[in-house]
Amino acid sequence: MSFVEKHEFAGGRTEQAMLKVAWDFEIFGVGMFEALAEMHPQHAKVLTAIATMEWFNVHYCEEFAHDAGLGLSVEQVEKLGREGAEFSRLLGSFENAARVMMVETAEAVLLYKLISKGARTPELKALGEDLQAHEPAIRDWFKSELDGKSNGGEQIFAYLERHGITREEAVIPRKRREDMGGDKQQLVLAFFANEAAADQAAEALKKWDKATEYMKLDAIGVLAKDQEGKVKQHKLGTRAGKKGMGIGIALGLIAAIPTSGLSLAGGTLAGAVGGGLIGQFFHKGPKMSDEDVARIGRELDAGRAALGVLTWDFETEAVAQKLRELGGTPQAHEVAKVAAEAH
Repeated sequence: MSFVEKHEFAGGRTEQAMLKVAWDFEIFGVGMFEALAEMHPQHAKVLTAIATMEWFNVHYCEEFAHDAGLGLSVEQVEKLGREGAEFSRLLGSFENAARVMMVETAEAVLLYKLISKGARTPELKALGEDLQAHEPAIRDWFKSELDGKSNGGEQIFAYLERHGITREEAVIPRKRREDMGGDKQQLVLAFFANEAAADQAAEALKKWDKATEYMKLDAIGVLAKDQEGKVKQHKLGTRAGKKGMGIGIALGLIAAIPTSGLSLAGGTLAGAVGGGLIGQFFHKGPKMSDEDVARIGRELDAGRAALGVLTWDFETEAVAQKLRELGGTPQAHEVAKVAAEAH
């Protein structure tokens, strides 16, 4: 039974259930194709481009999944990514992987057709159609390689280019892509009186971003506690940038902090979450002290909400100043490599 078959029938065929399978499957795919690229260097460029396409689709699905009331913890995403990589290693040869892709892509297309057919909005319909288009692109490339008549992955690169990702960017492995840009990435975290105030500030920040020629923020999100005292997050900015950590990951790592105290290993948040397992799939995390973590916990416990913005070095001070003007108390945290990679 394929990944899609197994998970689709387990959750039923409601819109929410199908979006969850789609989101999970794309995360699984990132881990799977990144591992295949390492295992089969003769095909590394196209396999890396497929992994890039899957990573883009993860963030593409995320907005719709959140709107449907779905959420994934950082630990769950890490687990799916690891499972994808382990699945690739079990397949072994490129030929075995290609044959399995024939089955997996066909099942995925059926799922995405259902999402598109039952979509309640034009945007969700477009998501389903885009996801339908990318699966045959993967299938056709694998088939062309098995037949000895490689098509060079042209459909894969065309899909990425339609979504603003160049051929040159597509073939850079995610670990390297996240280190590109020359500037360090920062998470600017500003606390507001409550979630409504943070949401209002986020909308104001987005308008300021659009009106400012030199300021193009990658992602904005809000972190708060729900009525049951659980930490929740929602993304309000653009989809994840082509390089660097996404806001969903950055805030998800904070949301994963246990309510009881936490001592950070190496000072990098990701390396301390999930019993040290985070870092095999996620490569970076916000750099924080134990006092930073304790302060965030106190603020959230008091009912306040955090507005998080991912910036590059040259943007950080201007964003922090704008957040002060909007009534927040900002603090910047460097996004650094996790301990698992540093050793």
